[in-house]
Amino acid sequence: MGEQNMKESAIQIRKTYEVAVGRGTAIVKIIGINHKTGAWLCETQNGKGITIGDTSRFLKAIGEAKGAKKGKPPKQAAPKPEAAKQAAPSPAGKPRKGKAEAAPDKPVADPARLERFSKEFKEADKRLRAAKNAFDFGLIDQDKLDDTTAGYDDALAALRAAGGKAGSGGRCLGQMSGLEAAYKVLSEAGTPMNIRQIYDTAIEKGYWNPQGATPEATMSSAILTEMKKKGDDSRFERTGRGLFAVKK
Repeated sequence: MGEQNMKESAIQIRKTYEVAVGRGTAIVKIIGINHKTGAWLCETQNGKGITIGDTSRFLKAIGEAKGAKKGKPPKQAAPKPEAAKQAAPSPAGKPRKGKAEAAPDKPVADPARLERFSKEFKEADKRLRAAKNAFDFGLIDQDKLDDTTAGYDDALAALRAAGGKAGSGGRCLGQMSGLEAAYKVLSEAGTPMNIRQIYDTAIEKGYWNPQGATPEATMSSAILTEMKKKGDDSRFERTGRGLFAVKK
């Protein structure tokens, strides 16, 4: 395709490259790496995510100065007298504030792109928590848990590359789920409560940070699901119409 493939050591995260796609080429930006398979996680110019595991598909880096010869950096223009004057210290010995002292601009995250990666991270977080529970009950093996963990790591790396951080797409890491928050609230209360009371207490004490339109319904559904699935082994019980308590 005109350009020889690049060496793996020259490929870097957050850089843009021209890659071979089918019979043509495409421009992609690397946003992360699959730590289990070693494949590169990329994003095309239209926002579509693709995975590239074959290093030979990388043709060249994008963004290099036009006309620059290999091995020779492009020439830099000499500083203008005005810029040199602004950088010079004042007579009193105090440095002047100017472009020479300006802090580098921080990259601004694209809201739509950040929202998409936040959603993907939240879903990966849910899958990982579910996989850990399934592993504890012997429903899945270690390989399946490792694959789910790798998917979580990839989603987290993509989120950070987009300018986000863990928890920006949903609950903060380490924070309780709605079900665990309900159990803690009822355990501390020691008396039956309705969903509204449980929810308000969980929010007030910072046990839960819901991200849905109907958080109370979500919490109620989680409690009822555990009661239905686990039966006598459930931690919750009904003590009256709309009232819940933890079993003693």
